[in-house]
Amino acid sequence: MKNKKQFHHKSLKLDGQERKGLLVTAFGLHAEVEDEQGNLVRCHIRKNSDPVITGDQVYWLPEKEAGTGVIIGHLPRKSLLCRPENAHKLKLIAANLDAIIIVTAPPPVLSEDMIDRYLVASEILKIQPVILLNKMDLLDPEHTKEMTERLGIYQKMGYRVIYSSTYTRDGLSELDEFLREKTCVLVGASGVGKSSIIAALTLEPVRVGEVSAKGLGKHTTTNTHLYHLPHNSNLIDSPGVREFGLWHIDKNELLAGFIEFKSFFNECKFRNCQHEMEPGCAVQEALRNKKIDERRYASYLKILAGLGQKKKGKSK
Repeated sequence: MKNKKQFHHKSLKLDGQERKGLLVTAFGLHAEVEDEQGNLVRCHIRKNSDPVITGDQVYWLPEKEAGTGVIIGHLPRKSLLCRPENAHKLKLIAANLDAIIIVTAPPPVLSEDMIDRYLVASEILKIQPVILLNKMDLLDPEHTKEMTERLGIYQKMGYRVIYSSTYTRDGLSELDEFLREKTCVLVGASGVGKSSIIAALTLEPVRVGEVSAKGLGKHTTTNTHLYHLPHNSNLIDSPGVREFGLWHIDKNELLAGFIEFKSFFNECKFRNCQHEMEPGCAVQEALRNKKIDERRYASYLKILAGLGQKKKGKSK
């Protein structure tokens, strides 16, 4: 999500020498920028400039050394996805997104908690989310039914769910159709097959690592990288994470992320209802009447309890 204090767009003094480009990948103080002719240019990132990330439209200046440049700033963004990295810093993930593809896989990787957190981020940014259950070829009919029932909760709320396999290619045409004319990012844990999905959709070389015996996989992507797909589509691969923190958002943003709660807010007895233990809470009443899913409500309480509790160290 966009942090206005840290990631606002600084006004730049342009003199006509700068060029525009698309940031394809960033690593430390270096990045690869695609220029207006489609050529990749290795660029340095100025230390005193705004942070930049994959998906940014940037201004850059050619350096004397042929084929290199320096990034001096970015154009205004329409969206910015980020997550807390530690108590004092937010980690940028991708910019200028039209949709977020939340990739998961059968147990033990499947985590509704992580799905819920990405859905909150999507709702805050007003970006369409898609839940993609990959590796369906690993499931027998019984477990396939179990997975469709678990994810059916999200479909009832109006979220799009796609079931896919890069082995059988099931679901890939549906995903490819959705991606048309969009810039999207794949997010989720390690081992869910994000890189394999991109490899199946594009002719560009994609490094795909081995998957461990437990199915959790290795970190095959260390930096976000943008790939061009047919039909004027861009798909960004992001590193796998163990968790997606939300403790930097406020309560109103959290509530916006649980869309099935919204229709009950005005029915609560107290205007500042926390939807926890308050008398006359319409959300709790809806929960008792099974109009709100118990697991989703528990997820809300878990995230709510962590708001404002800044963690130390880095997420992996």
